[in-house]
Amino acid sequence: MKKLFLIFSFLVFALCSCDFVQSNDSNKTDDETKEENKTDDESKKEEEVEPPLPNLDSTKSNTMNSYIDSLMSNTDSYIPSWNQEGFKGRWNYIDGVFLKSIVDLYNKTNDTKYINFVKTFVDYYIDESGNFLNLRTDITQPGYNFGELDSVCESKVLFDLYSYTNEERYKTAIDYTYNALSNQLKLDDGICYAHKTSYSNQVWLDGFYMYAPFVARYAKVFNHNEIFDSLYNQFKYVRNHMYDETKKLYYHGYSYTNIFWANDNKCSSSFWTRSIGWFVSSLADTIEYYPDGDKKAELIKIYQEALDGVLNYLDKSSNMFYQVTDKGNQSKTVSYSKYLKYLNKNYSSDTVLSNYLESSGSSLIAYSLLKGYNSKVLKRSYYDNGFNIFNGVYDKSFKNNELGDICITAGLGPSDKTYRDGSFDYYLAEPVGKNDAKGVGPFIMAFIEIQ
Repeated sequence: MKKLFLIFSFLVFALCSCDFVQSNDSNKTDDETKEENKTDDESKKEEEVEPPLPNLDSTKSNTMNSYIDSLMSNTDSYIPSWNQEGFKGRWNYIDGVFLKSIVDLYNKTNDTKYINFVKTFVDYYIDESGNFLNLRTDITQPGYNFGELDSVCESKVLFDLYSYTNEERYKTAIDYTYNALSNQLKLDDGICYAHKTSYSNQVWLDGFYMYAPFVARYAKVFNHNEIFDSLYNQFKYVRNHMYDETKKLYYHGYSYTNIFWANDNKCSSSFWTRSIGWFVSSLADTIEYYPDGDKKAELIKIYQEALDGVLNYLDKSSNMFYQVTDKGNQSKTVSYSKYLKYLNKNYSSDTVLSNYLESSGSSLIAYSLLKGYNSKVLKRSYYDNGFNIFNGVYDKSFKNNELGDICITAGLGPSDKTYRDGSFDYYLAEPVGKNDAKGVGPFIMAFIEIQ
C-alpha cells in the first residue's frame, strides 16, 4: 500500500507541474515567445549590429569647414601658404597632398567650388597641350622633376580633373607621369623603385604614398592589370625587409647597398611616425583600386598588421603619436655642431629637446583607420580609433585656425648630409612648424572620412 501511495502522489505532482508550465506559457507575451524561438543565425545577426558612428562636435565641424575655406581663399596664385619648403613654383608633392584633400572633399560633397579650386591651381602648371611648366626663373629644374617618386604625388588629382572636364591635356599629363615613373631607377634587385636618383638603392616608406595609389588607379582606369602584380611585389618587399617583428613597426628607410645611416639589417635606426603614416595611407588608397583576389587579401593583411602595430604606441592621454614612434616623451641633449647647426635656426648651442606629439603622422594614421572602415576593409574598432585620434589632433594641435606640431621635413642622407642619419637626435632636431600641407592635407582628409 505504501508503494502505491507513493506512485499515486508522484503522478499527481507531475500532472500539476505540467499544468503550471502550460499556464506560464499561455501567459507569455508574443515578444517573449518570438525571442525564445529565434534561430542561432538570427541572434548572431542581432549581436553584429553596430552602434551608430560617433558624430563630430558641430563646432569642430563648422570650424574645419571655415578653416578649409580660408586656406583656399588665401591662395590666389601658384605660391600657396601651405607649402613651407622651397618647392613652390613647380609640380611637387606638398601641393599634391593638399590638393588631394580638396579633391576628396569634392568627391564627398559634389560641391564644385572644390574641384574648380583644384583645376585653377593645377592649370598654373599644365598648359593646353598637357605639358608641365616651371613657373620660377631662379631654378633650373623642369616643371616635372624626373627621377623622384615625390613628383608623382600631385598627379593623383589629374584623374579627377580628367573625369570632371574630359580635357585631353589632363590625360596627356597622366600618361607623362606614368611614363616618367616607368623610367625611374629601381634597386639593383629590380623589385622596388629607388626613392630618388640621388638616393639610389634606397627605399623610403614615404615613397609608397607618393606613387602607389597613382599607379593602382592608372592600372584600373586604363586596364593595365599586369601593374597590380608588380605593385604587390613592392609592398611585400617592404614587409619582408623593413618591418621589425619585435617592435611591430616599420623603419623609415632601407638601403640595398651600404650607406652611413643603415644598420646591419640595412634599415635606418628609428621609427618615424609620419613615414609609417605615409605607408598605411598608401595602403588605404591603393587597396580600393585592387581587383579582388589573393593579392588584395594579402595587402589587407599587411595593412591591418601595420595599423595594429602602430596603435600599440598611441599616447592614450592625448590620442596622438610621438614624432619618434616608440620613444614616448623621452628627452635628449641634441648636439648643435652635429645636428642643430645645419637643421634648426632656433638654436645656437647644444639643447635638451623632447620627443613631441606630432600632428602630421597622427593625422595620416587617423585617415588610414577611418578610410579603411569606410572602404569596408577594416572593422568598426579601427574607425573608432581614427575618430579619437582626429579629435586628439584637433584638441592638441589645432589652435587659432592653424595646425601646429608639424615636422616640416625629414629624410635620410644623402652622403654629404651625414646629420640626416635617422637617429633619435636627428628627428628631434628637424624644425617644427604650422600649416604645412604635409600635416594640413591629412588632417583634412581624416575630417572628410568622418563627415
